[in-house]
This record gives sequence, structure tokens and C-alpha cells, in this order.
Amino acid sequence: MPEKNGDHISACCTWVLRLYFVILCSCPTVAVAQMSSIQSLSSRQQVQYPIPEGIGDAWMELGRGYDTYSEEGLTQKIACYERAVPLYKMAANPLKQAMALQILGDCYNHQGVLLPALSTLEEALTIYKEIQYPALQGIYDLLGNVNSQMGDYKIALKNGFLAVRTAEKQQDTTLMLCTIYNRLGLTFYHLADYAQALTYFKKSLGVAKKWNDTTSILTLLPNVANTLQQLGRPEEAIYILKDMQQRYKISSDEDRITLCAGLAAGYVSLGRYEEAYVQVKRLHCLSKAFGPDHYMQDQIYNAVINYFLAIKDYNNVKWYGQLYERYCKKGGYARELLNDYRYLFRADSALGNYPDAIVYYQQYKLLQDSLYGEEKTREIVQLQMQYDIEKKDQDLLLKEQRIQILTRQGLLQKSDLQRARLEGNVIIGGTLMLVVLLILGYNRYQLKQNVNRQLQLQQHEIHEQHKSLHVLLCTQRKLVAEKEWLVKEIHHRVRDNLQIIMRLLNAQAAHLDDENALAAIQESRHRMQAISLIHQKLYLSGSTAVVDMDIYIRELVAYFKDSFAGLQQISFDLQIANVYLEVCQAVPIGLILNEAITNSFKYAFPAGSEGTITVNLHHSADNNVLLVVKDNGKGLPADFEIRRHASMGIVLMETLSEQLEGKLSVKNKDGVTVVMIFKPQHTREKVPGLLKLVNKTA
Repeated sequence: MPEKNGDHISACCTWVLRLYFVILCSCPTVAVAQMSSIQSLSSRQQVQYPIPEGIGDAWMELGRGYDTYSEEGLTQKIACYERAVPLYKMAANPLKQAMALQILGDCYNHQGVLLPALSTLEEALTIYKEIQYPALQGIYDLLGNVNSQMGDYKIALKNGFLAVRTAEKQQDTTLMLCTIYNRLGLTFYHLADYAQALTYFKKSLGVAKKWNDTTSILTLLPNVANTLQQLGRPEEAIYILKDMQQRYKISSDEDRITLCAGLAAGYVSLGRYEEAYVQVKRLHCLSKAFGPDHYMQDQIYNAVINYFLAIKDYNNVKWYGQLYERYCKKGGYARELLNDYRYLFRADSALGNYPDAIVYYQQYKLLQDSLYGEEKTREIVQLQMQYDIEKKDQDLLLKEQRIQILTRQGLLQKSDLQRARLEGNVIIGGTLMLVVLLILGYNRYQLKQNVNRQLQLQQHEIHEQHKSLHVLLCTQRKLVAEKEWLVKEIHHRVRDNLQIIMRLLNAQAAHLDDENALAAIQESRHRMQAISLIHQKLYLSGSTAVVDMDIYIRELVAYFKDSFAGLQQISFDLQIANVYLEVCQAVPIGLILNEAITNSFKYAFPAGSEGTITVNLHHSADNNVLLVVKDNGKGLPADFEIRRHASMGIVLMETLSEQLEGKLSVKNKDGVTVVMIFKPQHTREKVPGLLKLVNKTA
């Protein structure tokens, strides 16, 4: 350290010793041993501290109290950190040692001493890697910044990319990420890749605005404006700086210098030299607040030299260019020195100092080849491409991880939602069940109360109803008996009336000689007998509504045998199932049987020939009743179809089949077969068949 700072550091030692004394007060057992150490420290002799880590912490805390942006404060800060580093090394605490070295290297960088800054930061990085410290984005960022100022852009970009990757891996979203993006943007700015520089400056500005950090915003907005200036957009640059001036309170000289330098460059680009001159005068006044080697002098030199170049004041360009040359060489600023050689070459060329101009031009070319040679440019491009590829791969990996995380979150949310719905449904269901149970309980209580009150009334009513029912049952039995007697009497009277009609027909036949008339009377007698036989069966049987068709058909056949002469050679094959029909169906079936058997007697068997008439009555598979009357005689006459519509018997059978809602068919093959299919029923409209016959033949 410079000797002129020795007195001040001695004073600082006193404050450190006071602070350390407070620490020792909490450990009285070692207080005596510390007094000799304190005396040795005040004499600035190297001693073995019993607890050097605590003293190192005291020096670090003291160094934080000095202002980094003050030249004197920065010097004292560096002195404190230089004392803390060996103490941490002595205490065998590598983490604190590396952190102290990192802060010390940053202070060297602020002071403009780049080589010590680089070596100090590299030493800190080595220690970090030895202890496998993961959060290395800060140290990589500082190394990239120092390398960029020294003109080693390849290493600067590499460290900058490492800082970005490490920060993203550590998920660092603090202001450290803002600093990393800003310094990476500065590296691209120095490489004249202004589009990339603008991208990183905007990323950095976004982080700063997120944290609402005014200091960072005031640093980044001029960087954005300078980049726009280089991209040929001075109007936008001036607008950003003017807006910054109105929106934020600018209190530090550093921020004022940055603002004035940016406005001066913008006005010069637009040819507004009077406004640029105002800013140059302000820069001249502000430069007095800093030493000649302070890093803020770089912006002042650039703005002033560019202004004098624009107004073609080459003498001032020469003057400030030589001052800038000394500043750059002392600080080791290679890129700035390259620009200064270009300024001096233009000034000497304009002033006619051609030998000096040639020297500056040669120096310019040598330095340019050193900084931006073809090989370095290619390496930088490859490094950028490698970073872009790794960035894309990392982005894809992050997207996949985010998709998986979102999928899992979606499944968890869906499961939670289903669980919540289930719980809600269970609660609602339980509540409803409880309400229903309460209602049912209350209802049961009311019912029991009402039952007890109504039981006697119901018993009384039941007793009265029992009496009434007994009376009704007695009355009903009497009425049923009377009804059955009346029905039997009706059947008896119907039979008697039919017998009277038959006798009348017999009496009438005795006085007739016409065979056709006699035949008609005889057919009518047979029909009457078929009907009379049904009423007789109903009168004599226990049932007054249903006819046993087996008994009825057998008695009807017996009647035919007795009524027709010469039927001894004809036999009957009766295949009758247990079929019971109501009167409304039994009467049409009896008449159809009468007509079918009568036709067989007439046409099937000539006088004296033998034969068989088969009568089949049974239930079919589809719950219908099938009646079949078949003979094995000679069949119907040849002109039967012609005489069909004039035959009373055929018309009667068709009418009766319609009454039964059945289907009648007559087949003339191997004799005559009459088939009648109908559906038995117990509730049918009682329409007399003879009435239908009269309506049809009328």
C-alpha cells in the first residue's frame, strides 16, 4: 500500500481493536491472552492471533463502511480486505478466505488495477473449486468483466457464459443475475456485437425493474442508450436518457457523468453541437470530482474527444487523446487504448503531423490484430455457438422438466379436486341423511301419536264395516243365487222356445210337397237343435256361461245320427281336446259344425256308400283354437264354386267366422276339409250371429 495511507490505517486499527474488544468481553477466559495481541496489533507487527477469524471478520466489517465510489474510501476498503485475507487463511476457513479475495478483486477492478484484480479473483476461484462451492456465478462474472477490460474477450465470454449457466442452475433470480447480464452485454458491446449486447442489457434491466433497484436501473439505461447509439438510433437513445432524468432522482456524480456522456454522444450523432457542448462542459466540471486514473474518466474522455472530432477541433482532440493514452496505459485498458490510437491518428492526419500519424496507425493495427484477430474472432464465434447450443439444450431440458412438473401438479390438483368433491359430497350426503333421519324420526313420533288416537276409531269403524260386510255378503249370495236361477230359467225358456219353433217347422213340413222347402225346413231344424242343445247343456250343468265342447260335440253328433236315415255306414272320428268356450263362441261353433256335417251327408257319401267324418277341436301352438271337419268322401260337386254364393250354409259359416274374428277355409282334396281358426275370448261383444246373417242377406 502507499505510505501516505499509513497514518489513516493506524487510526483504523484503533477502531478494529475496539470492536474486537467487545467480542472478547463475551469470552473472559481468554481476555488476558488477547491484551498482548492487541498491543502487538497496534504496533503493526505480524503476530499469531489466537482467534484470527474473529479479527478477520472485524476487518471485513470495517471495510464495508467505506464508500466504493470514493477514491479515498476505496483505498481504505482495499487495505481492510488485504488484512482480512491472511487472517482467514491462518484460521483455516477457506470459504471466508475465498469470499474476501472475491471482494478484494472487485475493489481492485473498481480502482482500475486489472492485473492484481485478475490474479486475486483467480485465486478465489481456485479455493472455491477446492471446497466444491456451488454458487460460482459471482466470481465468474467478475473474471469476465476483468478479462473484457483487458481485451481478452474469448476468456471474458467464456466466464460470462459460465456465470449465466451457473446462475440459472442455482435458480438465482437476485440482483446478481442483473449484474451478470449487464457485464456479458458489455463484453458483446466491446466486441461490436451490439444486437447481442442490447439483448443482455434488456434482460438485466428486466431483473433490475423486478427488484425495483434504482441504482442498477440508472446504470443499465445509459448502457441501453449507448447500444442504440451504436445501432444508428440516436433519437431513441436520447429519449431513454431524458426519460431517466425525469423519472429518477440522480444524486451521484457517476450517474451524472453517464447521463451527460450519453446525451453528448446522441447530440453529436444528430449534429446538435450546441446541446452537445453543454453536456461536454458539464463533464469537464464533473471530472474534477475524481482522480485522473479513476475509471469514470473513460466516459469523459470518449465523450469530449468525439465532440471535438465532430466540430473538427483537432488540437483539443490531440490534447485529450494524449491524456487518454496515459490513462489507458496505466490502467491496462486495451480496447480503450485502441480507440484512442484511432483518435490520435485522425488528429495528427488532420494537423499534418504525418510521422506521428503513421506511428499511431501502426500501433492501432498491432493492437487491433491482437484484440480482434481472425483467429480470436473465430474462437469467439465458436464459443458463442457452443453457448447457444448448450443454452438450447438446457432450455429443452428445462421445458421437459417444467412439463413434467406441470403434469404432476395437474394430476395432484385433479386428485385434490376429486378428493375435495368427494369430501363435499360426503358432507352433503351426511347432512342430507341426518336431515332425512330427523324428519323420519319426527314423522314416526307424530305417527305414533296419531296411531294411538286413531286406533279406537279404526277398531270401531272395522267393527261397523264388518257388520255391513256381513250384510252385503248375505245380500250378494242371495243375488247371485237369484241370478243363477234366472240365467238357468232363461236357458230353459230359450230351449223350450226353440223346441216349439222346431215343432212348428215339423208341422209346417207335413203340409208341404216341395222338396226344396222341406230341405230348408229340415236344415233350419238342425240349426235350431244345435243352438237348443247348447242351452240345454247350460241349463243342466253347474256353469251358466261356459260350455264343455267335448260333451257338446259328442251329443250333437249323436243327434245327427238319429236325425238322418241311412247313416249307419258312416262313422265319426272325434278328436276333441279339453276346450271350454263361452256361449258367444260355442253357438257359432255349433252352427259351423252343423253346416259342415250336413254338407258331408249331402255331397260326400252317395246313398249306401261308406265313409268317415273326422271332427278335431284343440288348442294350437299360438293359443288359438283349431276346428277341423274332414270327410273322405267324393268331395264337393264340380259346380260348387258357381253355386257357392247362393248357398245358405256357406254364407252362414262365413258370417259366423267373422263373428268369431277367425279364419275359415274349405279345401277339396281327398274329400272336403273345413278348417276354422279363431282366438278364444271371455269378453266379446255379444252380437247374435243370426242378426249378422240377416244384415248380410238382406
